[in-house]
Amino acid sequence: MSALRKPVPAIASAAALGDLLRQIFVDENIRLPPHAEPLLRLHAALPDQRPATCGAYVLTYVLPARGFTELEGQPLGAEDYMAHLARVTITAREDPATYRFPVDASADPSQQGTSPEGIARAVAIASSWRLATIPVPGRDASGRPQLDTRRWDELLDVLAPRFLEGAIDVVFNYDTDQLLAARDEAYNAQTLGRADASAVIPRDRWGVGHFAAMATLWRRQSGERWMVLLNSFKERAFAGVEPQPAELMRRAVVRDDGRGGGVLLLLPTDDARRLIQELEAIGLAVRMWTNDSPAPRDWRWSPGR
Repeated sequence: MSALRKPVPAIASAAALGDLLRQIFVDENIRLPPHAEPLLRLHAALPDQRPATCGAYVLTYVLPARGFTELEGQPLGAEDYMAHLARVTITAREDPATYRFPVDASADPSQQGTSPEGIARAVAIASSWRLATIPVPGRDASGRPQLDTRRWDELLDVLAPRFLEGAIDVVFNYDTDQLLAARDEAYNAQTLGRADASAVIPRDRWGVGHFAAMATLWRRQSGERWMVLLNSFKERAFAGVEPQPAELMRRAVVRDDGRGGGVLLLLPTDDARRLIQELEAIGLAVRMWTNDSPAPRDWRWSPGR
């Protein structure tokens, strides 16, 4: 492992993330959202996710960072409780008794994990309906890419100011193999800072679908957009804090692995319909997708939920 890929301490504050980004992206203008401090503190304190809980795991730091810390006396930072609310299907190898709340299990890898609709369910219930989820699928109903380069750029134009003002959270459901390999020796501070980083760092070979929340988004001096993800495995990137090119994330949510992907936007329920109208005005269909993980049997998403 190269010197720049040595393990780094947990990045548990906005100041620590700012220091890391200034080290990598010298002279770049990078803003953090106002809720970055609790987001990073909560993420840093978490252990790695359980085998099939990545979508639920995201909510254990995103929702408490928004002030939603418990429901009916249960802490929303508890992964097993959030897995229950999101109707996660765990692997058959796991002992369900290690979860304090009911969850389904399957031996079929395609039937394990968290569905995007399950995340929307958990957001609505955990926030007592004060937060809603807007799903933007990577592909349209016919299977053609909806998030082409033009619409992706327009989507980020709409989301960036809201996110940086702290008005929304952004969660991606994506194919990991489209992104830079965040455990490769070439994925280091020196190489990431290069203008040709996307060309010299290999793509991942993790081979899974995943969920991760965004911690910030900016344009590099070249005009290329980059973002920072908060990963549920802390050996990836810099203690789970993972800079990635936005264009690679576009390809990752469009996916070519036969499963659906997309972008989930979390925001106050009262603001949802206006944002949906803005997204539809730039030609985007707002609808739920399937990533093959079973959707909740007792709940369906609709606009404003």
